[in-house]
Amino acid sequence: GVIKILSPSSSSDEDSTLFNSVLGAGSALGVVTSVTLKMESGSSFQSGGQVIVPCGTKDSAKRFARLALSFLRDSVLPDESVSMELVVTADFTCISTFIFYDSFKFDPISYVNPIRDAATAGNVPIVVDNVTQWNTWLEAASCLWPIIKEMKGNPLVRMDHSMGTTTYPDDDLLNFIANEWIGGVPLEDASQSIVEIRTLGGAALSGEKLPSGNCSSLVFADMIIAYDANGKSVDERRSIKNSVDCVVSLAREQKDVQVDFSATHSQADDPPVTTARDRGIEIFGSEVKYEQIRHAKQKYDAKNRFQCHPFTSFLS
Repeated sequence: GVIKILSPSSSSDEDSTLFNSVLGAGSALGVVTSVTLKMESGSSFQSGGQVIVPCGTKDSAKRFARLALSFLRDSVLPDESVSMELVVTADFTCISTFIFYDSFKFDPISYVNPIRDAATAGNVPIVVDNVTQWNTWLEAASCLWPIIKEMKGNPLVRMDHSMGTTTYPDDDLLNFIANEWIGGVPLEDASQSIVEIRTLGGAALSGEKLPSGNCSSLVFADMIIAYDANGKSVDERRSIKNSVDCVVSLAREQKDVQVDFSATHSQADDPPVTTARDRGIEIFGSEVKYEQIRHAKQKYDAKNRFQCHPFTSFLS
């Protein structure tokens, strides 16, 4: 293969796009050595788009997000023909992204009226309202790249965490996501951060095996807390980290919630709450998967040449 040195100033468009993709991958970054595809019939992309609501304040974002999460749970989650992601940025802009598959039989524009109603109820404006603007997967997949591209620093500090539930989320969990996972993290102090809440749609609810470590989660959320450490004092950086750690600790106390599992944004080098082996089993989903990955790591990368690997402490 060819070794590439990537940076924000990479000369070719291809390398620049690859740099932004790697930056956004977080702990999901890996090196593919082989691929086996099993083709099955399934839905294909019909259309997609976004409703963007600049809430302006944390309280307004929490109120809007709570209503949007109810819509996600009650309408989107049971329907395998649509998926939804809610993103909250550091300036408290809420971005509701929708993907409609070819099995979707309703009018996409009227389908998302509850999101518009949530903005009206919170007295916040809608600045983008076009849920049928995309016609390809690439447009949908790359919609957050402009935000990720701006994650820069000298140095850039990032803390990535995730949580998910394998059961139908009740009001208590939705309240926790709105009040703590969104409202408890210091977005205002970490200006390049985003929080994401997603559902894989009815495919997850039906128990289908999906090609993702999130496949057992009906609803999952992640946070990317990012900021430029240049200009931040030690006390300011410590305060941001303590606030994030507090929210993650509270997430571990929620009923039927898994925290920092693999294949999504997670920070596997957190202070261990169990033994390394038990933590590895938790992260990778089962003892069998843990052992498979541990043996592969020892066989192909025993000296940890890929030092960015976030799970090294569990695989040695």
